[in-house]
Amino acid sequence: KADQHRDRITRFGILKHRSKLQEQYLWTQVDFKSEGEDDLSNKALKAATKLKGCGQFLLFRNYYTIDQIKLEKFHVCGQHLLCPMCAGIRAARSMSRYIQRIEELMRQNRHLKPVLITLTVKNGEDLQERFDHLTRSFKTLLARYRDYKKKGRGFNQFCKIDGAFYTTEYTYNDKTKQWHPHIHIFALLNEWIDQEELAETWHDITLDSYIVDIRRVKKKPKNTVIAKLLQRFVSTLLSLAICHWRTHGKPFSRLQSLYFVARQSIRNMGFFIVFFKM
Repeated sequence: KADQHRDRITRFGILKHRSKLQEQYLWTQVDFKSEGEDDLSNKALKAATKLKGCGQFLLFRNYYTIDQIKLEKFHVCGQHLLCPMCAGIRAARSMSRYIQRIEELMRQNRHLKPVLITLTVKNGEDLQERFDHLTRSFKTLLARYRDYKKKGRGFNQFCKIDGAFYTTEYTYNDKTKQWHPHIHIFALLNEWIDQEELAETWHDITLDSYIVDIRRVKKKPKNTVIAKLLQRFVSTLLSLAICHWRTHGKPFSRLQSLYFVARQSIRNMGFFIVFFKM
């Protein structure tokens, strides 16, 4: 328990450091000579002021009778699209909730096969354009998925997914000055997906990418793969927010942390395929 608590404090420290970097950048966007007339400056000032006090204190309580240390009180700024600290806390809560659901689904349906699917599009220098292209392409793939589930037409390999959640990730190459956008999907399958066929379907939609990766997830007791997938959003948030502030002077308002798909008809579970924002 002591080691776990120490690791937790370390993670909070890393997130706080990233928040300070974000705050420092935002202060550079504030024009104190504008006297409140610069809209970009006003937004940066407001966001930086909130970030300054975020995570300033964390109050833990040691419940020694049950050997647990819990976070009792903390102050956050509530800007999860800009603040790594808030995004990290939000992701941790989501991870806890959804790992429990996945464990229950796997317990009741031991035949399900957990996999990690990665979809990507061609790299580009314009983050907004690449973001729009990736999300637009994925929405098209989801529309085909729903069409098959509802009307039984237009089958493709993606339709073999029984339930999944996904997150977007963007990496930046300093040498090429290009963004590499991709989507990570944790999915449960009844039967294996043909990777080559799915790649063809994805290329028909994107027109610029065949790259599709599918890997089987080993059923580990600590759910490290699921945890890492959920945490990837946190690790890329800072670079996304800074880039978008430089380009548009506002948070990446369309970026949502995570989307989830509820499991459809796992025996008597009775869920429908629904995408919802956290």
